[in-house]
Amino acid sequence: MLKHTLLALCFAAALAAQTPAGNKSGFPHDMVWFNPPTKPLPGVVHEGYLSPSMQLQVGYNIYLPPGYETGSQRYPVIYWLHGRGGTESSGGYPLQYLTDAVAAGKLPPTIVVYVSGGSQTNYCDSYDHKYMGETTVIKELIPLIDKKYRTIATRQGRSIQGMSMGGFGTLRLGLKYPDLFSSVVAFAGGIRFLDELDKAHFSFKEMFNNDAELFRANHPETWARRNLNQIRGHQTIQMYIGTEDPALKANRRMHAVLTEIGIDHGYREIEGVAHNLGKLAEQVQTENFAIAGRGFKLP
Repeated sequence: MLKHTLLALCFAAALAAQTPAGNKSGFPHDMVWFNPPTKPLPGVVHEGYLSPSMQLQVGYNIYLPPGYETGSQRYPVIYWLHGRGGTESSGGYPLQYLTDAVAAGKLPPTIVVYVSGGSQTNYCDSYDHKYMGETTVIKELIPLIDKKYRTIATRQGRSIQGMSMGGFGTLRLGLKYPDLFSSVVAFAGGIRFLDELDKAHFSFKEMFNNDAELFRANHPETWARRNLNQIRGHQTIQMYIGTEDPALKANRRMHAVLTEIGIDHGYREIEGVAHNLGKLAEQVQTENFAIAGRGFKLP
């Protein structure tokens, strides 16, 4: 446990050092989509692509498991979505939990892709189509990864996970596209409901032009209800939230929605933890990876 705690703290410190200064001031004028790490992590490579929807370079970090370069095996993929103000090079779940479990034979070798979703998009497309947080992940990045790397290019080969804004994005994209992801794991989802829009982060208002109906159309609850038959019994969903997190009330409400409409899911409150991925990861460790693994269908 001490080993993992120290590794998680080191990982978090390294990621904090990687966040470019240009991404800190606000939205939308400094939305930076290509962010190479200043201190690359072992086994993680930064790459990029030209986004057709935005006509700019978008980055991603990718971890390829040992043996990838010399073998012919295909691998499942976990897509990790960063939080608000973050980038593909910051706010990632500590890989050491996965690599140790794979080395011990407890989990299958897995590719991990750290996504660039724009610092404030909520993984949505903006009303004016200037910031395409959804399109660039779903229609550009995922097809690119499947084409460029030896992935298992089916829903049984993909999991989507994320923290904070990335937790909101994970629930939203996972429930909107149940044909793409076998599991959905949200950490401390930055969820707001329609009756809380006046209290929501300004990026929600900017992305949706302060339009209540557009906000509703982009909400995870909307997609959970709309895709109920494709989700129920076909997709594994897990939510984690600390009891000291400001987002606790909204996460409890999303949990209640899923329960009400009959979508089986996991929900875990972690005592004494605030909005802190490192602390959540200390408690979850490999559980999120194991959830993904149970949904994978390996060749």
